[in-house]
Amino acid sequence: MSRLGLGRIVLLLVTALVAAVLAPAAVAVASEDVVLADFEAADALKGATFPAPDLDKATRTRDFAIEGQAGMLMSAGSFLTKAGSVFPRVWLNVGSTIPDVDWRQRTYLHVSAANGSVERARIYVVVWDENEKYLLRSAFADPYGYLVFQIKVSDIAAAGVDLSKLTKIQISTERSPNPKQVYVDDIRLTDQPADVPAEQAKATPKLIAAMALPKAIADATNELDKVRARIKPTPADPDVALREQTSEIEKRLDGYAAELGGLDDLTEARAIWQAIGNERWRIKRLASLVDARVARPVSPVGLGFADSMTRVYPRDLPCDCSFAPPVLDVVRGEYESTQLVALPYGTALTNASVQATIAGRPTDKVTVEAHPVYAINMVPPVEQKPANPTAYRPSIYEGWTPDPIQTARDNVTTANGDLQAFWVTVRTEQGTRPGLYPVELTFRADGIAPQRAALRVRVYDVAIEPEPKLRTAVGHDPLAYAGPYGVTDPTEAAKLIAQEYRFLGEYGIQGDNIYRSIYEQTPPSVESLRKIDEEGGGLRQFNIWYFDPRLLDPAKPDTWAAKADELFDRIQPYVDQYRAAGFIDKAYLYCCDETGAAHTEVIRFVLTRFKERFPDIEVLTTAIDNSMGAGNGLGELIDWWVRDVPWYDPKVIADRHAAGREAWWYLHVGNANPIPNVFVNYDPGQLRTMLGPMSFQSGVDGFLYYRVDRWYGKPVVDAGPLSTWEPRTFGNYSGDGSLLYPGPDGPIPSIRLENLRDGLEDYNLLAALRTAVENAPPGTDLTRAKHLLAATDVVKDSYEYARDPAKYRAWRNDLIAATAALT
Repeated sequence: MSRLGLGRIVLLLVTALVAAVLAPAAVAVASEDVVLADFEAADALKGATFPAPDLDKATRTRDFAIEGQAGMLMSAGSFLTKAGSVFPRVWLNVGSTIPDVDWRQRTYLHVSAANGSVERARIYVVVWDENEKYLLRSAFADPYGYLVFQIKVSDIAAAGVDLSKLTKIQISTERSPNPKQVYVDDIRLTDQPADVPAEQAKATPKLIAAMALPKAIADATNELDKVRARIKPTPADPDVALREQTSEIEKRLDGYAAELGGLDDLTEARAIWQAIGNERWRIKRLASLVDARVARPVSPVGLGFADSMTRVYPRDLPCDCSFAPPVLDVVRGEYESTQLVALPYGTALTNASVQATIAGRPTDKVTVEAHPVYAINMVPPVEQKPANPTAYRPSIYEGWTPDPIQTARDNVTTANGDLQAFWVTVRTEQGTRPGLYPVELTFRADGIAPQRAALRVRVYDVAIEPEPKLRTAVGHDPLAYAGPYGVTDPTEAAKLIAQEYRFLGEYGIQGDNIYRSIYEQTPPSVESLRKIDEEGGGLRQFNIWYFDPRLLDPAKPDTWAAKADELFDRIQPYVDQYRAAGFIDKAYLYCCDETGAAHTEVIRFVLTRFKERFPDIEVLTTAIDNSMGAGNGLGELIDWWVRDVPWYDPKVIADRHAAGREAWWYLHVGNANPIPNVFVNYDPGQLRTMLGPMSFQSGVDGFLYYRVDRWYGKPVVDAGPLSTWEPRTFGNYSGDGSLLYPGPDGPIPSIRLENLRDGLEDYNLLAALRTAVENAPPGTDLTRAKHLLAATDVVKDSYEYARDPAKYRAWRNDLIAATAALT
């Protein structure tokens, strides 16, 4: 054989050998994907389970599919009930919904997902094993946005998940006040990296179709036509302005319709979808103006009324207004409010003001004041927790939001077409005679003849106690309060604090400082306590000092006694002064702010020692224990135990009451809608409901809030009504830790603070009815009174309660009438 022939044979043998070696790798690369769920079969969701099946569902859908003709639609209900506290998720279980296969033979878990909701959503994919080990991946998706989850199987194993004992794949999203929809398809195991742009291109037509843009434009046009039909075809300036606004909206809608032809870009489609949504809000706003014009057809400016439990947004949004003269039902010894709203027809208002007088019946027992409401700008980076969506506001509105009530200024000048609310406050005294008091509200602005609106105040023969029966404990920082006024001198700062305490006293909140050791160097003086007692609404209780157990080392118990005695020796001289002045029965020590079980032994040691030395001083705590010390022995050492509002255990409350102790609740930044809170973008009526019927129904003894004046680096609130005051008060949230504002001449209230006081007064009203029921003569039919006293018409629990001010007003008015009938 020639060398050439032998070489060819060797070459062939080497080639064959190389091919044999490479063959397995080639097969692995070309191996088929393992389909876990494609949702094509009619029973594709067999075996899928839900922790909250009454709220959340999963169905096959043809509205979205990356592969084949069908996908899965997970529908998550809103969180506006207690059931909504369950995190929304669907479990695709191994062995029923998805096949039980060996994941170790593939490189990636692939999941296609899209957000079909009206708001941004975080979408989660979680892989679980039977030992409850899991790996979680999540990403945000804009409305109608598409996501590809490509999770390495090796990462799942590295997280401790046993790949041989997998139980389920979880698809979930965070719950919201709006229902959410998440589309899912093409769940598979693969060795191939995802071609995300290609998948997005495939998803785009489906997602654009899901937006239903032609229908949205048609619906908006129909809504606009209904509003247009109510505008009179007169040459009067207001009617001309309304028609011009209608034409502008119609022109924009026509422009969006023209862009739909051949639309194939998801970003552009989403922009049009959002723009149409904004136009629909403008149409609702225009409808508010037309309603005002119909109610006062010859007035150059509309005048309406809005409930004090709502907000009137100056721009973009409609007004939750009524245009008939309202009747405000009140009792003796309370404040009650409404809002008069000026609705201009596309013009500015210069030097606008409202004067309130009691028509034809001068009296010093009923007073009425009106002050302009200012707005602060809630644009990013201000962060908002979603509020309850209504017909008058979406769950998140990033724009001018009313809250400060400028009691130091009477006149405002608005921008072209902005709505302007005026806060109208009625105050009655204990000696106010029952009857109907007609109030005349006169609106004035430059170039406009005075416009008058009627309000009737009906005073019932019922009196509530001036001191709130629901006690409060609050905190503040003297330096933060004095900061906007440029005051650093301690003597001058003390004068400002006395001013703040007088102001708080007018709102049923006794001035106090639960964080005294942090924000103040000494316990309060007897002189300052006398001033609260005489000028600040009365001294009900006061904090001596704050004790933080985290300052003691749990690992060094031999140091605890000396540390505790150091604290006790510091406050001893002040305690002696309080005893001499007769104030000791109102003193308490605040302890252990949100501390957990790790400090139980420290707390037990220090408080036992404290009670031995100061047996006549109460102890208040927000230590984290839902049993309020029943299980760890601390309950006997703590007189007033505070948990947050979502906590509610009637047995714990009853047990503490039986033992002569109290159960309070409080709010913090982690409490989110539907739990009430103080955030500026939340409905202010939530606070009224919580401090009134919710607290009364729950049987809690008090309410704690950590700060009222978190104003670091803020100026005074002066120029307005669109204020430049930066709204963030805690991190990026607005309103947390701040219930009032630094006005030019001292503190001014917020809409939230007004509602908080109204809630405290409603609590007192409930207490008055309870007393009337208890003192009713034998044989009196108390069925209706007891039903109203239970407050079930407006409160089911801290998750479910009346959000419609009209429903709350109806209950309150019936409550007043029932109390009057028994008094």
